[in-house]
Amino acid sequence: MRVLIVDDEPLILNGLVKIIGEAAPLGTEVFRADNAFEALELMTDCMPDVTITDLHMPEKNGFELIEAARESGLCDRFIILTGYDEFEYVRRALRTGVVDYLLKPLGKDEIAALLARIEQELPSEADPEYSNHAKRILAYTKTHYMNDLSLGHLAELMNLHPKYISSLFKRVTGDTFVNYMNGFRIKEAQRLLRSHGRLSANAIGKKVGFEDKHYFTKVFKKYTGMTPGAYREEVKQEYPASSVEATGAGGLELQDKRS
Repeated sequence: MRVLIVDDEPLILNGLVKIIGEAAPLGTEVFRADNAFEALELMTDCMPDVTITDLHMPEKNGFELIEAARESGLCDRFIILTGYDEFEYVRRALRTGVVDYLLKPLGKDEIAALLARIEQELPSEADPEYSNHAKRILAYTKTHYMNDLSLGHLAELMNLHPKYISSLFKRVTGDTFVNYMNGFRIKEAQRLLRSHGRLSANAIGKKVGFEDKHYFTKVFKKYTGMTPGAYREEVKQEYPASSVEATGAGGLELQDKRS
C-alpha cells in the first residue's frame, strides 16, 4: 500500500510520517509533501492508494487538492486530518466522499485500524482470483472502450468493489482507470484519423467514446501534443493515402507494469 501525507507544517509532517510509518501495515510505502502542488506532482509518480491531507494550506487547500486529484484520476481515497472540528468542514468532507475525517493530534491506534481496513479493499497478487479479475476487467475494457464505462459500471458487472478495481488498474497497468481508458481511446482515434479520411474528427471522437467534442480535443492534445485535425493533416503530409494501413484496436497490447 502507498500512503501520501500532505501537511504544510514541517514539524507536524515529520511527526505524521513517523507515526503513520509505524502504524501502517507491513510493507506500506509512505510519501510526503508539504503543499498541494507538490502532492499532485508526487501523485503522478507514486500513485498513492490513499492520501492523508491537512485542510488549511497556502495557495490550494485540502478540499481543492482532493478535487484536483480526483479530476486527474490520481487518487480516489482521502483521509482529512485537521485541527478544525467545525461542523461545516465535516459536512463538506462527507459530501466529498472522504474515507474519514480525523482530528489532530493523530492517535497511532486510530490510524492503524483505519489503514488496515483500507488495505483489505486493495487487490493482492496473493489472492488466487487476482489474475482472473485482472484478465476479465482488461478484456472487457478493451472490447467496450467506446461505451460510457465507469468504475461503478465495471464493479457492478464484475461483482467487485469500485475501489478494488481502481487499485487493480494501478497495479497491473501502472496507470489510473481514467488515464488508461483515455490513452486506449486516443490510440484508436489516431488509427481512425489515419484510415478514415471522410469521417470528421467529431464523429471519430464519438466512435471511441468521447461524446463531447471539446473534451475529445482536449484529451487528444494532452496525449499527442496536437489537435485531431492537426494530427490528420500531419499524417496526410507524411504518408500517401495508399500506404496507410489500419492496425485496429486489437493491435493495442496491454502493458503489465511488472514486466
